[in-house]
Amino acid sequence: MIKKYMVPILTIASALSIYAPVNAGGLDDRWHVTPALSYIKADKDRNADNDLGFRLGISKALNESWDIEANLVADSMDFKNGSGKYKQKGLGLDALYFFGRDASFSPYAVVGVGALTTKTVGQSVNAMVNAGIGFETDLTGNGLALRADARYRVDFDDYSVASQKSFGDWVFNLGLAIPLGSKIKPAPVIAPVAVAAAFVAPAPATQPADSDGDGIADSKDRCPSSPAGTKVNAQGCELDNDGDGVVDSQDRCPNSPAGAKVNVQGCEADSDNDGVVDSQDRCPNSKANAKVDNNGCEIPEVIILKGVNFETSSDRLTSNSIGILNGVADTLSRRSEIAIEVGGYTDNRGAAAANQKLSQKRAQAVANYLISHGVKAEQLTAKGYGAANPVADNNTAAGRAQNRRVELHILQN
Repeated sequence: MIKKYMVPILTIASALSIYAPVNAGGLDDRWHVTPALSYIKADKDRNADNDLGFRLGISKALNESWDIEANLVADSMDFKNGSGKYKQKGLGLDALYFFGRDASFSPYAVVGVGALTTKTVGQSVNAMVNAGIGFETDLTGNGLALRADARYRVDFDDYSVASQKSFGDWVFNLGLAIPLGSKIKPAPVIAPVAVAAAFVAPAPATQPADSDGDGIADSKDRCPSSPAGTKVNAQGCELDNDGDGVVDSQDRCPNSPAGAKVNVQGCEADSDNDGVVDSQDRCPNSKANAKVDNNGCEIPEVIILKGVNFETSSDRLTSNSIGILNGVADTLSRRSEIAIEVGGYTDNRGAAAANQKLSQKRAQAVANYLISHGVKAEQLTAKGYGAANPVADNNTAAGRAQNRRVELHILQN
């Protein structure tokens, strides 16, 4: 996901690098407070509305090209369906690269890392990275500047939606850079005193050429164009510690199992996009958007829980039902977005009112068991159908046994 959007961001940044005005007034190295109002364009997989946020930072220029900034962020996004919302707070550390500093227009690129606390039904703390481009323009001539930027933020939240490991939101910021203190005037330049012509500086020692600055001389470098700052091996090539063919600087899953098929991000492949990686997917050709279980196999709309039985004329589960229900609970607890109706049924013997009451109690008993083993209560409803909708002939013992059943009905979200 990050690589998909970093390409256009870096392309725009490269185009901006053509514009590199000279900083005629000297570097303003004061601390700056940087408040901003944010507009969050939510990832469609969040199923949330776009909304506003706020960020407050403090930044300082390190040199003519680089600023560093620490910031606090906060935003809130309402669910499109239902009354809940994503409430997010976080801390970040950003690096801003200025292509040129000029009072009228100073374009920059920004990259950063941090952590977000996300509160929905529960709460989780997740890593966050962001990258983007923006500009500053001086408003007063004394360092107070208007700042605007657009960033793509990746939130590694694998808690809020069971089928998602991360979200990618666009964040558009508009704010100020407010200087603290008075600007120090640059010291006057003093012309150097002429040195006696008789003095001749010694020639520097000759060093082997290293064009990409990775510490490996060009004569031994098999990868002479390694990106700046990357770790390389003795041949000057980027490291790939898990041996999956994706170098570490681009590998989002640096501990892939040996021999596993991976995608361009270095993560195990999921060919049918059902949320289950191929190495664990027993049904590798699931239909698009199908609901699947932990093995990657499609969950039918109605599931009859064969083997789930009750003591005679009771809602007490028999011991041989427990193993089946444990497997159901494990699947549903991992797929919290699936809503289920637990339907209870009886055969046609006995009074209809009694059958209705018994089927309701049995459906509720199954729902209660699943909730006690990790399934969210809001996922489940229980309904008794009595002797309705028989699946076999009630005139035979075998048919009546089949009709005394519990079903899971997959509801549409």
